[in-house]
Amino acid sequence: LAIKLHLSYIIMASLFVVVAILCLVAAYSFTVPVSSQGAVRHDTRLFEYIPSGMSKDQWKKLKAKDKAKTQGKNLGKVGITSFKSRSFSEWQKSGGKNLFPVDPTKVKDPKDIPYMQRGGAPDDSDLKKPNFFDKLFKKQSKDDDEPPPPSKKSPWTF
Repeated sequence: LAIKLHLSYIIMASLFVVVAILCLVAAYSFTVPVSSQGAVRHDTRLFEYIPSGMSKDQWKKLKAKDKAKTQGKNLGKVGITSFKSRSFSEWQKSGGKNLFPVDPTKVKDPKDIPYMQRGGAPDDSDLKKPNFFDKLFKKQSKDDDEPPPPSKKSPWTF
């Protein structure tokens, strides 16, 4: 009986040693090796986006050109597409014309082509050809004047 107890003790002890060694090996296999130089500082500079095939100067000129297109325009007023919508009553007043697309080759008058098909304005202002005097004495339209903001009645209204 003493021999069996001694044998089981030796097996348990050796099994414990093997498991402990495996745990140490597994723990050290997932650690990052320390360099001999100490802490290394990596470069953290940020770079801007430049399309491939362009130099930095070319990209800067292109961005400036795009910015100049929209400078001075109030894009929040009509949006980036410059689409002027009309109310339902305005559409009814127009007589419900331009309901269906038209073949532009069969139309004699460009006014008969729906404004959305020709990319124009609902009031047909795109068909009016400007002359010298229109450019010289340009009238301000009602759309150019922004209405003054309403006065606040109480400090709790926005």
